[in-house]
Amino acid sequence: MKKIKAYWQKNPKKRKLMMFGVVVVGMALSFGLYALAQSFIDSFLDTTRIANTWNVNVDTGAGEIKLADKTCDDGVWFCSLSTTCTNSLGDGTNIIVKRVNETGSKQWKPTNTSCDKPNCATDGGQDGDNLVADNTVNFSGYPAQDACKMAGGRLPTISELQCIYANRTIFGNNFGTSGYWSATENSTTYARVVYFDDGSSSSSGKTNSFSVRCVRGW
Repeated sequence: MKKIKAYWQKNPKKRKLMMFGVVVVGMALSFGLYALAQSFIDSFLDTTRIANTWNVNVDTGAGEIKLADKTCDDGVWFCSLSTTCTNSLGDGTNIIVKRVNETGSKQWKPTNTSCDKPNCATDGGQDGDNLVADNTVNFSGYPAQDACKMAGGRLPTISELQCIYANRTIFGNNFGTSGYWSATENSTTYARVVYFDDGSSSSSGKTNSFSVRCVRGW
């Protein structure tokens, strides 16, 4: 250390040059970190970029903002048709539709009983209530919804399912004529179904089995 100190004392010009270099490098690093931080902040202020990258779901009850990665495998979902049907559950602006049904028919619920929180938005088998669009919830007691959860999606609401029926020809036209479960409850014992032979909808006992076509919020 003494030799180094003596060297710098004998070479003041070199000492000043080194100090100048340290300052320049420090300023460059600071500027780089600032630019990186600003870019990160800008990405969250740019609402268009957010909409293209994330699904934003605000849980007002818990005061939470949930971000879900917005990527789409076109071999599994109709990614290019993402603006065809409007989202009615708040987990995006629109929905994307899976290209095929889930295997086999599914029950809405194994018992004809009400759908309560946290699986549905409200307690007590309310007409028009829906299974929630939150795949952190355990849906093991809701086979149709659970199948969609395993596929990375959810059941469509009754209005979303009716939109799918209206546009079935561009969504692969491979639905057949069977009934499809929606995420929408009708009462304690019934949930809503859309029949793809004529587009009619009705209520059916939750223990009945129907086809399942999953969607994702987009």
